[in-house]
Amino acid sequence: MKEDDGSGAPNRELYALLHLSPDASDEEIRRAYRQWAQVYHPDKYQAPHMKEIATENFQRICEAYEILSDENKRQIYDIYGMEGLNSGLELGPKLNKVEEIKEKLEKLKRMKEQQKTSAHIRPSGTILANLSLPQFLDGDGIMEGMAMASEVQSQLSKRNALAIGGNLQVKEDSGGGIASAVFKHQISSASSIEFIGSAGLHGLIGVQTTRQLSVHSTATMAIAKSFHDGSINLTNSWTRQLSETASGNIELLLGPESSIGVGWQKKDQNMSAGGEVKFGTHSFGVSAHYTHRFSSKSHGRIAGRVGSTALEVEVGGGRKVSDFSTVRMLYTIGIRGIFWRFELHRGGQKLIIPILLSRHLNPVLATGAFIVPTSIYFILKKFVFKPYYLKREKQKALENMERTATQLHDGVKKSGIMGFCDPCPGEPKQLHVEYTYRGGRYEVVVDDYEELLIPQLAHRI
Repeated sequence: MKEDDGSGAPNRELYALLHLSPDASDEEIRRAYRQWAQVYHPDKYQAPHMKEIATENFQRICEAYEILSDENKRQIYDIYGMEGLNSGLELGPKLNKVEEIKEKLEKLKRMKEQQKTSAHIRPSGTILANLSLPQFLDGDGIMEGMAMASEVQSQLSKRNALAIGGNLQVKEDSGGGIASAVFKHQISSASSIEFIGSAGLHGLIGVQTTRQLSVHSTATMAIAKSFHDGSINLTNSWTRQLSETASGNIELLLGPESSIGVGWQKKDQNMSAGGEVKFGTHSFGVSAHYTHRFSSKSHGRIAGRVGSTALEVEVGGGRKVSDFSTVRMLYTIGIRGIFWRFELHRGGQKLIIPILLSRHLNPVLATGAFIVPTSIYFILKKFVFKPYYLKREKQKALENMERTATQLHDGVKKSGIMGFCDPCPGEPKQLHVEYTYRGGRYEVVVDDYEELLIPQLAHRI
């Protein structure tokens, strides 16, 4: 039977299971439950197919009684049907009024709509601010250059996706920008095609197709034509899964700057590493990186690059400061000079601030530049990040305890609740409760009519 949306008559399916009207009293609901539970109790039937049907009906009757015998659940069901009950409304003393129930359910609906929209539209962006200490000391200002990039990906349908992006960059007195669009069509479960176009600085148009050759290997081929100089570039790459945690790839580029590269990546729960060797018509390069996760919230990283245009080593680490944010501090030394780099990652957004400390490889400055950020990181970790994280965890634990709390109200006879056994009817008694919560053991004793709210820290053994 179709559930009502709450704007018309009450939902009736559960009432129909017990052969009741929506205006039935609590006593009528209890009486109907006992009657139909006896009729459909599985133990009364011997034939397997009859026993299966009886079991299904018995479970539905029990579910109907569980909802209709609870005042708050019955209110929610009458207004919004099973949708309201399945939306995660918190029942108890905080939602006693119909208006509060409606307001809470509308809020949950809005959250689900936002999550649905987020699943189809994924924005991302990066802000890069290059700072220069030598330039600042020369009196020319500390800002050396700036770049901004943004992209929005949208899942148009099950097989089609569109990504639109752009970037702007400024350095000293010059700058430029580019706007790009990528349309992806999933031809089948094993192949896809992408149409690429960009306008502005180094604009181009191209097409790329990807095909899964086997369970462990994938091939990609792309061709692009540049609007800047009219050149055509052809790219072929092959990726092979070497093990459960490792993969390798080969890339061949044919064009004005032809090259061939071989790479390797490995990633598991505690570390990630990778390396690449690349040879071109006018250049060559070797790069490698290793990241170790000390815990679920902190990691360290070391990387290096050697080639015709680069010679540098990078050391640093990062820490997750919230569910969506990560802070990184990196130290780089190479032929371009000595750098600090600070990064803030939040969701799909990044803020990157490289700071040039010196264009010369001074050993004393290089040592000091390494020690200072390391010391700053450990100070922040001890006096800022850790206290903040512990405070948040404690607050979340309290909120979760409050949200998942179960309450037996004052004046409600606990020995009369379904599932409780009353060994001595008519005599004074107490309820002894033992339960576990987040790995801890709890225990409490209350009078038969006394209010009970669990979990509580005072109950911990």
